Amino acid sequence: MTKIKVVVNEDELDRVGNWDGPRALFPMIEVDQETATVKITYLGVSNRQRGQWGKTHWHQETLAPDGQVLRITGMTGLRNDRRHRFGGRQSFVFFVFRGDSGHLYTHRAVASKLWMECPPETLLPRLRKLGIGANDGVVQQGDFLLKPARERAYDSKAFAHETMGAGHHKFAAPVLYADGEHGRQYLTSEPITLQHEATDGIRHPDVTVPVGTWIVGTASLGLSHDNGRD
Repeated sequence: MTKIKVVVNEDELDRVGNWDGPRALFPMIEVDQETATVKITYLGVSNRQRGQWGKTHWHQETLAPDGQVLRITGMTGLRNDRRHRFGGRQSFVFFVFRGDSGHLYTHRAVASKLWMECPPETLLPRLRKLGIGANDGVVQQGDFLLKPARERAYDSKAFAHETMGAGHHKFAAPVLYADGEHGRQYLTSEPITLQHEATDGIRHPDVTVPVGTWIVGTASLGLSHDNGRD
């Protein structure tokens, strides 16, 4: 398996939004799936007219010994003279790792001591536990996750309406759905393709949803394929 390669760049923005905080300067992460090259661009801003000054105060890239897990940590700071309460400093931690299918995933984790300091290879089972990068028993397409309902499945009579899906993740044909205490569930009577409608150049591969009753869940708000801000 090809090891992850890291390329680091810096860039300065012309401006950030009036209501933005230090999170607006989190790094841009681009992943080349063919070469396993991760391009990280650390950001800063300097705009006297708008009263905005900010930078990445520090950053560190840590690669697991097998080259399959990359942790990106650091801290950004922003001074926003128009909205003082939105200024300050904020830590970040991202992981780029190879999933079961061989695809490289990008995940932004909580900037806690565990995620920021533990060896990245020891956290891979924890990422798997979230369902990120897994394809055994679940259906995952980007940040959209379907899990078997099993004992939490609604009665078949509850599935009275059809839908093509929600958001940017659509089924190739209408399927039955139901809403209740266990969230939204889909009932598939035959294998069906789940497609992703790209909105910003990011396209998740089509996946097949087997026959069954599926609960909708989100693997992670920070999960993406090609860009850390997906």
